[in-house]
Amino acid sequence: MSSIKSVVKVMNFHSLLRVDKARTAAKKYTAMEEVLTDMLDNIMNNRNIVIDNKTLRVKPEFPKLRIYIGSDMGFCNNLNSLVSNELQKEIEEDNVDCVVIGRKIRRSEKNALKLFQTREEFNEDNSKVMKLLEDGIGNLRYSNVQIIYNHYYNSSQVQLVRKQIFPVEKTKAEKTQGAYREDFTFEGEVDDILMKLVVLYAKYYMEIAAAASFAAENISRQNVTTESLKKIDEREENIAMQDRKAQKDKQFAKVLDNYTKMKQH
Repeated sequence: MSSIKSVVKVMNFHSLLRVDKARTAAKKYTAMEEVLTDMLDNIMNNRNIVIDNKTLRVKPEFPKLRIYIGSDMGFCNNLNSLVSNELQKEIEEDNVDCVVIGRKIRRSEKNALKLFQTREEFNEDNSKVMKLLEDGIGNLRYSNVQIIYNHYYNSSQVQLVRKQIFPVEKTKAEKTQGAYREDFTFEGEVDDILMKLVVLYAKYYMEIAAAASFAAENISRQNVTTESLKKIDEREENIAMQDRKAQKDKQFAKVLDNYTKMKQH
């Protein structure tokens, strides 16, 4: 029991060290996420641009790209299971390329993996994923791109998210006054500008998802290890109480035995 407790304490300590840094990074990216998504939504779904420009019109028959972000750390089984379950759903779909980041994401031979990386490999070098996004979106090889991950909102709320990053989804109701009707002035080739914008958005959102996922992992890990330590303490206290009771019973039996012997004499 003591060895298990020592291991859990170490994991809990490491989570505490990481959690503040991870949470700060997630909050920074989340603040940018809302602004960035709103800006891209206004541009990419603008009525005038959509009518005048056909550059980013995808073909529905083209493949879809799904990027699954999991965890390599212990005590994150629940979070990894949520992502793994989403990955298994893709087995039933045709024409889907899957990217898996995280060695504990459950995969099967039926999953056609376009790319696999551990979280450590991704954190050290994410260029493979970024190049895939740049090529896949920049050359319109995919009809739809989504990232599936556990998003950190606050210390008590972590939620599985399936975020579509291409085409950029509409976030405003068409009936909203002025929605998607702004006029824009472009300098240079509008096709090139729009394509670079959406590729940059996709790559940046990948950074957002990675940061939010890392915060979610550490929050979950901290909560689980803290709860585990409480249960270990409770179990140790229960064992100690049983030992004390057994010792008292033994002492009482000894006293009773001595008393019985004294009466016999």
